[in-house]
Amino acid sequence: MPQHLIELAGDLDAPALHLAPANGFPPQTYLPMLRSLRGFRCVCLPPRALWGDQQPPSEYRDWRTEADDLLAGLDRHDLRNVIAVGHSLGGVVSMLALLREPERFKALVMLDPPILLPGLLNMIRAAWEQDLLDEMPMVQMARRRRQFFESDRAAFARFRGKRVFADWSDESLWLYVEHGLRRRAEDGGFELLWSIDWEAHYFATVYQDIWDELPKLNGLAPSLFIRGEDSDTFSREAYHRAQALAPLAHFELMRGRGHLFPLAAPVDTAGLIMDWLGKL
Repeated sequence: MPQHLIELAGDLDAPALHLAPANGFPPQTYLPMLRSLRGFRCVCLPPRALWGDQQPPSEYRDWRTEADDLLAGLDRHDLRNVIAVGHSLGGVVSMLALLREPERFKALVMLDPPILLPGLLNMIRAAWEQDLLDEMPMVQMARRRRQFFESDRAAFARFRGKRVFADWSDESLWLYVEHGLRRRAEDGGFELLWSIDWEAHYFATVYQDIWDELPKLNGLAPSLFIRGEDSDTFSREAYHRAQALAPLAHFELMRGRGHLFPLAAPVDTAGLIMDWLGKL
């Protein structure tokens, strides 16, 4: 099944803005943010986890595969001068795509990207070398996630009680339920659309050469990094190290928010993006 283009918000003749979502989150969950990014045609070329006919590869690959898919999709749909907005996994994938074909992009926005400190990346490399990726905490966490629900309302109630969704609006959480679950033909129940196997795969294949790539952004395209002040994914130390390596980029903090701030505070996130884009 070829990668399809999802139209999310805005007019078809407006400048293109591509959203690359975080691991495990369907792109429609970002609609409250995207609707506030006025003046753009907001689209998404979803990752393989959402293609419908793809299973994670038997051998681990890093996120450059997703960047290749993104570039192929942009070419197929003739999307150019694109503003690339990516959250978490999607931020790094967008950056890798821009580094490979900078002429296709106008600007890059990275929302709490997983720019991990070298010590943690060394631990991940060691896990690769020792074939212990399945022992990584984030991989184990993904595989423990509940996959099946008797109804969409039951799923909403369960998610509403989870700490990770505590600061989400009901609108955002319902978007996650509506677009993140699919009905099971065999019993009428629901299951996660973005499977736990794919979620675990993306956690296990986190991009390890990020510190070598960041300096390449200087002078290549306008770039905005936004970190959640309480994020443990893009830590304070990593944020300052990234500033030193990419001094021509612009850096912002989303105060009082964690890693999922684009979903918990969509209007405020859109405001930061729009203010920056207005200065280009």
